[in-house]
Amino acid sequence: MAVVTIARTGGSGGEEIGKAVAQKLGYEYIGKNMILKGVEIHGEQWLEWGKQLDEHGPSPWERFDRSFTGFVSLVESSIYGYALENNKVITGRGGNVLLKDVPFALRTYITAPVEERIRRVSDREHVNMETARRMIEFSDHERSSYLHTVYHRDGANPEDYDMVFNTGSLSVDEVARQILDEIPARENQATPEAQEKLRQLALAARIKAEILTDFHVFIPTLEVVHDGTAIVLRGVA
Repeated sequence: MAVVTIARTGGSGGEEIGKAVAQKLGYEYIGKNMILKGVEIHGEQWLEWGKQLDEHGPSPWERFDRSFTGFVSLVESSIYGYALENNKVITGRGGNVLLKDVPFALRTYITAPVEERIRRVSDREHVNMETARRMIEFSDHERSSYLHTVYHRDGANPEDYDMVFNTGSLSVDEVARQILDEIPARENQATPEAQEKLRQLALAARIKAEILTDFHVFIPTLEVVHDGTAIVLRGVA
C-alpha cells in the first residue's frame, strides 16, 4: 500500500519508467488520460479546457482566469482521489508537491542530459535534431512554468523529491528496480494516521474544487487547508 509520483523532463523516459514500475508492482498507472477522466466527471467543458491547460504554462491573464484556476483545483482533487485508493503510480502535474506530507508517497524525479533527451525524441518522433530540440525546450518550459505558477516551486529542485534519477547513465530497468526496492519501506509507513492525513488533504482539495468550479460563486483568492484539526477556508470575496 503505497503511492509513487513521477516527475520528469521531456525525453527522459519518465513515463516509460512509471509504467514499468506500475506493471511490476501491480499498481495502476495514472497519466494524462486518467487525470482528465477525473476532471471530466465535473462536466465536459472541463475536459475540453483540460486538453488545452494540462501542464500548460499559463499567461499572466490565464493565471487569474476561472477556467484555469478551476481546472487546477480539479486536477489536484483528482490526484488526491487516486492517491486515496493507494497502489498508484501518478505522473506529473505537481503530484510530488501535493503528496509531500504523505509518508507512504515515494516522490521521484527522472531526467537526463539535454542532448540525450533530444536524441531520444528525434528517434521516437522521427524528426530532425533541431525539431526535437524545440520540442524539448517547449515541453520543459511548459512544465516548469506550470509548477512555478501554481506551486511556486522549481520542478528541478532535488529537495522536492525522495529519489532523483539520471537516465543518461541508468537504464529504465535499473531505475525501476531502485524504485521497487524502496516500496516496502513506504508501505510500512501507511499507518492509520497517515491514511487519515491523506483523507483530510483530499477533502480539502475536493471542497476547494467545488467552490472554484461553481461559477455562481466568485472568490478570486481562495485557500482551503487542513490545519491538523479542521478544514479551514481563507479567501477574499
